[in-house]
Amino acid sequence: MRIVHINVTATLSTGRIAADLCRHAMAQGHETLLCYGRGSAPKDIPTLRVGEVTRELDYNKLLRKNFRNPHRRMDVQTALTRRTLWDKLRSRSIDLGVNIHAGLSRITDRSGFYSSRSTRRLIRELEKFKPDLIHLHNLHGYYLHLPTLFRYLRDSGIPVVWTLHDTWAYTGHCAYYHFPVEPFLRKDLDQQEDNYDDYEDEAAAPAPVSCQLWKSGCHHCPLKDTYPISYVMDQSARNYKEKRALFTALPLMVLTTPSQWLRNEVLQSYLGKYRIYALPNGINLNDFSPCSDPRFMQDISMFYGLDRIGQRKLVISVAAVWDDRKGLDDLIMLADELGDEYCVAVVGLDRYQVNNLPGHMLGVVRTSNVRELCVLYTAADLCISMSRGETMGMTLVESLACGTQVLCYDSTAMPEIVTPQVGETVPAGDIKAAADAVRRLCEHPKEPLHCIARAAQYGRNLRYDEYMKLYRLIEEYAITRQVQKHRPAGAAESV
Repeated sequence: MRIVHINVTATLSTGRIAADLCRHAMAQGHETLLCYGRGSAPKDIPTLRVGEVTRELDYNKLLRKNFRNPHRRMDVQTALTRRTLWDKLRSRSIDLGVNIHAGLSRITDRSGFYSSRSTRRLIRELEKFKPDLIHLHNLHGYYLHLPTLFRYLRDSGIPVVWTLHDTWAYTGHCAYYHFPVEPFLRKDLDQQEDNYDDYEDEAAAPAPVSCQLWKSGCHHCPLKDTYPISYVMDQSARNYKEKRALFTALPLMVLTTPSQWLRNEVLQSYLGKYRIYALPNGINLNDFSPCSDPRFMQDISMFYGLDRIGQRKLVISVAAVWDDRKGLDDLIMLADELGDEYCVAVVGLDRYQVNNLPGHMLGVVRTSNVRELCVLYTAADLCISMSRGETMGMTLVESLACGTQVLCYDSTAMPEIVTPQVGETVPAGDIKAAADAVRRLCEHPKEPLHCIARAAQYGRNLRYDEYMKLYRLIEEYAITRQVQKHRPAGAAESV
């Protein structure tokens, strides 16, 4: 089978998942191509950046094409040098296209409706590759023109698997709608006049809830200033209608989600018409495991400042990007509540966030080194996530694979990972309950072997085998559908 994956990145976050699926499929004899929007690409799998064009490099043709004049004839090395410079310019041109797309989106709120030229180039490359199946991942990220891509998918009739890593596919704007917003947003904003100011007693006011507009039709977006951010216009109503028309027009598409929670959410949206499977993401258990090298662990601990915490209990929280959704403010309040006996370390910050972190906390800059990350997980007494919106919670699985217990809010998908044998959950936003749970888990820690056993259920081979089964089912169904389509009228259907 020839399988194409399309994702915004090829190495970071969801890009690692797409790349791992490519490797897994290649190991089983399939041909794959990972098409990505920006960033770097792994060297061990076939990749194509959206907007680029693949070429066979023929030295003689290169010389004939570019240096026909015998008085200006140059050697192959010079020709290759010029070709390299041209490729660099093309790469910068693609970067410029992504930046223009992002800039226009910040004004017009039309993320996903630019980059038509790059998308047409992608389609030409797909037509050369002739895929049997196309696996979509994150289509947001300022690199695709949705109408062009979905017109091709509809007209080609190629089976599609779409893994929803977030909620962007069925909203008019946001990738996560789990930020607290006013409760009146559940109803029509034009007809509802209630506000928190109407309540004399602040405690009597309804608690903030996540936005529910996506269930009936987005408009007057309360999360316009979240990714993909728009500073000026609000076109969530238009985006919602156009995305619904595009995404529900494919004849053969199957959706997957990394959690049962997200599957239940999608079923309430306009994508609920499709068959949806909850297939959790997998991790490489060879990479994520307890660090058993004392010397390396000591070196990395000293490098990141873990040696300075003394006898305090170490509580870590990890994220690739720390935005409002991830709960950094809650972690700061938790550190204040825990006091001097505990050190809360936040992993994955940028330099600005590290410099503005309170002095009693430990800030660790973003690292892509898995071995170093395993040292941090192994050294910790507890890994905590105070995120209010996760479609799975991979950092919790990574921590468990390193033998470290976990704690999280009881919101969205994270409670699906945490069992009583490996950790606890607490009500979202309840800092005191979180502090009590931290003390309880550090005083009576969970058995590391139970944590590792729980993480083994998310092993990469185990989880991605489920995708291979899904691919085969879709292929068999597509073949059957094609046979039925071309069967003469009145012919008997074989059993």
